Amino acid sequence: MNEFLMICERIVPEIVSVLKERYKILNHLVYEEPIGRRTLATATDLPERTVRSHIELMRANGLVDIYKPGIFLTDEGHSIVPKLRNFLNELDRINELEHRLTEALHIDRVIITPTEGTLMVKKLGFAAAKLLQELLEPDSVVAISGGSTMAAVAEEMPVLPFNPIVVPARGGVGEVVEYQANVIASVLAERLRGTYKMLHLPDGLSQDSLHMLMTCEPQIKEIGDLISRTDVLLFGIGTAMRMADQRHIADDVRKQLVDNHAVGEALGQYCDIDGKLIYSTNNIGLSLPDVAKIPNVIAVAGGQDKSSAIIGVMRACQKGILIIDEQAAEGMRQLLQISAL
Repeated sequence: MNEFLMICERIVPEIVSVLKERYKILNHLVYEEPIGRRTLATATDLPERTVRSHIELMRANGLVDIYKPGIFLTDEGHSIVPKLRNFLNELDRINELEHRLTEALHIDRVIITPTEGTLMVKKLGFAAAKLLQELLEPDSVVAISGGSTMAAVAEEMPVLPFNPIVVPARGGVGEVVEYQANVIASVLAERLRGTYKMLHLPDGLSQDSLHMLMTCEPQIKEIGDLISRTDVLLFGIGTAMRMADQRHIADDVRKQLVDNHAVGEALGQYCDIDGKLIYSTNNIGLSLPDVAKIPNVIAVAGGQDKSSAIIGVMRACQKGILIIDEQAAEGMRQLLQISAL
């Protein structure tokens, strides 16, 4: 049911408005039948022509009958009203939580997807891929980070002729090849019939080494220039200590992260729950402070264990569209002390 709610709201929003209008009619009939069409239109604050259209269709589907005294609910119509009420209440709850999280984080928008067990990452990837299609323009520069969620975005993207240039958001190599930003950029570029550039640089290089590479290696300078022109940025969010383990961060830095209560990591930047940056890895590419100058920003993460990480990273960004699952949303609601809906 939750997945169907999301499909209705994201893909065919007019279905939701039709459902709400028909529910308004059916619910009024529960309390006041029989009733004439004109009186029903006045009572529900809907145009009479709209009411006529809805009544005709619901009559054909066996939900209402029309007799001389007026319009009646059938037995099936009576039984469906509470089910439809629960359906719409759940939809309204999700919309309201999205709105409250958006306001609490001071960002552009929050999108909540269903938590579907092992399918959670796939659902997040699907939602992000759909949003990217809405934001893309031909020949855009798209920067994408690494990780399993970003890999799902690329996998869920249908083949479309947008012809973007896709680049990794930062240098760096991971232990799982499929989750490396370079590989994900190549898959996404293929799906969008675009081109891609790779950036093979490990994290942790000294500033002197990075400066030398940028000045002496034309290919790296070219990619760095492309990244700085990013039109759409997609990135994942990780928990601070898990990402520190993955990057084999030195013990003294780990202590710095623990002592300063780091909770989240994105784009090589570690931050606390208030969005204060605690530590940054040296690399070429985008970082959280760069988000402010990028036109379109999409952050994607899921799981209740990431709730504090997501809050910290999005407070550091102060903009963008956040795509999360229901478990992460509920965990964030509690941490942000948003009243239960």
